[in-house]
Amino acid sequence: MDLRQLRYFTAVARERNFTRAAEALHIAQPPLSRQIQLLEEELGVTLILRKSRPIKLTDAGRLFYEQALQILGRVDQMTDATRRVGLNRNRVLSIGFVASTLYGGLPSLIRKLRQRAPELDIQPLELFSLQQVAALKEGRIDLGFGRLKHSDPGIVSTVLREERLVAALPEDSPLAQDGGPMRCRGCPAKG
Repeated sequence: MDLRQLRYFTAVARERNFTRAAEALHIAQPPLSRQIQLLEEELGVTLILRKSRPIKLTDAGRLFYEQALQILGRVDQMTDATRRVGLNRNRVLSIGFVASTLYGGLPSLIRKLRQRAPELDIQPLELFSLQQVAALKEGRIDLGFGRLKHSDPGIVSTVLREERLVAALPEDSPLAQDGGPMRCRGCPAKG
C-alpha cells in the first residue's frame, strides 16, 4: 500500500463515482479501478460496493476512508512543516502527549504558545508516556506530557499535577459496601 493508493481511494470515496474520481485525479479510469482493486486484495476486504449507483463504501471502506484522510492530512502537514523549516520560515517545536492530556490543559497551552510565538511550528505527536522518553532522547520531540513517572537520568521531568483515581462500582458490589479508601494490589504502601 502506498500514498498514491490512499489518494486514489479517498477520491473515489469522496466522489462516489470512479469516472468523476479519475477526472479529478487527471488519470484514466482503468488504472484507478485497478489500484483500488489491488488495495482491496492487499487488505483482504471489499472497500467499495460497485453495484450501487452512486457507489457505496462498506463498513471497512468507511473506516479505511477516515483513517486514510488522517494519514494524508498528517503527510501534508509534515511536508509543509519540513518545507517551512528548510526555507528558514519556521522553527519546529515537537510536543509529545498522551491522549488523556487533551482533557487537561494541553490544548489551551498549545493555543497560548501559538499566540505568543507565531513563528513556531508546533507539532503535537501522540505517544505513550514510555515512548516519549525514547523520543526525547532521540530528539524526535522537544517536550513531552505523559502520565507515568520515569526514572531515566537522561530526562528531566516535573510533576505538573497529581490526580486521584476513583473507582465506580455498582451499589450491590461487596467492594462498595466498605465505604473507605481502596488499596490497589501492587501499589506501594504509603508510610
